[in-house]
Formats: sequence, structure tokens, C-alpha cells
Amino acid sequence: MCHPVREYCKGEWRELTMEHIRQAREQDLPYLYEISLRTALSGLDGTEYYHDPFCVGQYYAASYFFFEPSLCFIAVDEYNRPSGYITGTSDTVSFNSWMNSHWLPSLREHYEHVTLFKSENEQNMIRLINKGPGEGVWEHVGYPAHLHINLLDSLQGKGLGKALMLTFMEEVRKKGVGGIHLGVDGRNTRAFGFYEKMGFTKLKQPAWGAVFGLKF
Repeated sequence: MCHPVREYCKGEWRELTMEHIRQAREQDLPYLYEISLRTALSGLDGTEYYHDPFCVGQYYAASYFFFEPSLCFIAVDEYNRPSGYITGTSDTVSFNSWMNSHWLPSLREHYEHVTLFKSENEQNMIRLINKGPGEGVWEHVGYPAHLHINLLDSLQGKGLGKALMLTFMEEVRKKGVGGIHLGVDGRNTRAFGFYEKMGFTKLKQPAWGAVFGLKF
């Protein structure tokens, strides 16, 4: 099913149709976990670095689907197989509160006892699950929404990242939200130019990467 979106161009929203983009469904959850793992190393395949193939998706994908499914979208390949996604929330403050009170406690019952890690990446991911999101800054200064986007190699360079972003941005705008922020790992250098082309500006550049923001 095609998902209509609109592109902001020269002061106007121009309607587009993205035939490979659709709303995420419950049946897509296994693919969300798979894509999260296969893009876990700053966009590269992290399969060989994790004993637990689900921990990345637990934090960055499935949680958003259960909190605000209206902002979760899938990109499919030529075989209609989900091969990319965008997840996020229109209200970071509420999402962080929900994560800490509803989503993460049951995960921590398991992960707080895990002591064997296949890599530093896995150790850091499980540490993040046990810690949870803290109080942020950008959601309080005009960027209440945030997002995560991942595409497998098979969909790279085909405009589907842009299509996912436009779809998400349009849905956020419909909710009356005035701004979006996101973090980018410093090792994922090609993503910097992508977000700038999407209209985002660099808000801060900490040691780990950069924070980008966009206001409507």
C-alpha cells in the first residue's frame, strides 16, 4: 500500500507517493529486531558483536512501536520484505517516562544479571537498558520529538531514507509538534550530510557524535 507524504520545497509542502513505505504492523516486529541488529555498528552489521540478537531492537525499535505506533514506518524491498524503518515519538518527555516505568523494568530483570558480553558494543547496549534514558535538554527547547532510522544495505542510495524521513516529519507536523531532534554517531559520517540535506541543523557536537534538530 502506498503511503502519501509531502515534501517541503521552496516554502511549500509538495505531495509525494512512496510505494515502498508503509505503516509498521505487529507482524513487522521480527524485522524491526533484525534490522536493528544488522545496522547496530553505526549503520553496519552488528550480528557478530552480540550474543543477544534482540537487545538493540528492544531499546531502539520495539519500544517506540508499543508507545506510539502511528510514528513507526517500514521501508520494503522489491520482494516486499521489510528492510528499513523509522521509529520515534512526538513527545520525548512522556516517552522517557514510559520507558523507565513500563518498558524497561521487565527487561532489567533479565539484563541486570548478564555478565558475559561478546563485545564492548553489547556491554554498552545492555548498560543503556539497565540505566534507561535520562533527562534531556533538546525536548525542552523546541525539539520535543525525536527519531531513529535504519536501512539495510539493499535499500541504501534509493531515496528510501528520505522517504521515511518525509513520512515521519509529516506525521509529526500533523500532531502539532514544532521540532525534532536526533543523535548521530560520529563514526557514521555520511549521515551528517543526509540530515543537513533534510533541513536539519547541527545543534551540538559532543565527543560521541552530533545532535541535529529541525523546527517546522
